[in-house]
Amino acid sequence: MSISVTYDAAIFANYTVDEYLAEWATGFATAGHGTSNTGGFNNGGFNGSQYATHGANGSDYAFIAGSDTANGLHYVFNPALPASSNQNHYLYGSLDNVSLGYDLSGGNGSNFALGNDVVTFSGLDLDSVLGAGRTGNEVHQVIYGLMQGNTSALEGVLDSLLASYSVSTDNTFAEITAALNAASATAVGVQAQVDDLALAA
Repeated sequence: MSISVTYDAAIFANYTVDEYLAEWATGFATAGHGTSNTGGFNNGGFNGSQYATHGANGSDYAFIAGSDTANGLHYVFNPALPASSNQNHYLYGSLDNVSLGYDLSGGNGSNFALGNDVVTFSGLDLDSVLGAGRTGNEVHQVIYGLMQGNTSALEGVLDSLLASYSVSTDNTFAEITAALNAASATAVGVQAQVDDLALAA
């Protein structure tokens, strides 16, 4: 799958991706989110096709991490192991999409959605397996980073994918759209509709 970027061109066309990520991360972290808020899967429990959470203290900042595979994301918690163990807790599976924005809804058996200012990056194609642990596990690092308002792992993945199109997260959304379109990839400069995260794929 090719990377695709879905966004509201009227708002974000002249933002660089780095600027958007920094703005989102600052708002999410400033809202007081920390390790006490562990988020949840759309199915409830420890598995699902989506994992999402929002900032604490009533913040509207939120993200959705999605898999194109049913129950493609999983969380492992091994309380018998020390907290410092690489295998104590981690996320694994197939991570294909990440949406950032505001006004999270859904969960507890239904798909998550974001209501406003949604930017979706699709075609990430990250995979890890049971036993991957935290170290070197990009699926875990991207999602766990976002849980803490840290976008550096996501930025690294995006830069790696965008390099094939001679752009990076230093470029504006409009510039990235032009580069992806020129390479016959998919970039949609319209408001994302994320009732089902797979729609952005």
